[in-house]
Amino acid sequence: MNRFTTTAALALCVGMLAQADTITFASQGTAADANEWNALGDTLVITPHGNWATALAGSEWVSYGPTGKPFVGAFTLTPHNYVLSFFERLLLPEAPLSAAITIRADDSAALYINDVLVQPEAPQAGNVYFICSDFAIGCREQTQLTLDIGSYLNQGVNTLRFDVAQRAGWSFGLNYSGSVEYVVSDDEAATPEPATFGLIGVALVAAGLWRRR
Repeated sequence: MNRFTTTAALALCVGMLAQADTITFASQGTAADANEWNALGDTLVITPHGNWATALAGSEWVSYGPTGKPFVGAFTLTPHNYVLSFFERLLLPEAPLSAAITIRADDSAALYINDVLVQPEAPQAGNVYFICSDFAIGCREQTQLTLDIGSYLNQGVNTLRFDVAQRAGWSFGLNYSGSVEYVVSDDEAATPEPATFGLIGVALVAAGLWRRR
């Protein structure tokens, strides 16, 4: 077995020890996720307006009160030009490899990460708000927005802030879902899973057979 083959076998073993993991997060309300809140207190799951897109997988439409479906039960009318901040605390054990988020809102929302503006509210000029914003970020599939946010996140605690704006005086709500991929550190990956041990063993046996030849 030559030096190149030995090196390749060792690199394969090391590569098998390297692991990636994914953290997912979504609007679910404070009762389901203590990392969510808004400037008025707890974030609540709401009944969405019938014209909004269905909530993203694993998420709910949320707000500060029953502001989604109008004129049903204890519906709360959100006043014109009202803006409220919603927050998500995201703890990352390592710096991200990649991260993305999809956002919907009625009427629209601005996104800040660690106090840095990532995406402003949809423009008000030329926006008729027939249902919600006619531009991204809006409440419909054609006005939802998916953003690459990896460069805004750091190892440790990160704070996402959604400034949700009411510009037409009717229903009000927020919906989002995201994920972050990161490399597991040496400490976290110190004890490989049994399957990983098996793969490493196969590689070492193969290397031994090549040496004997």
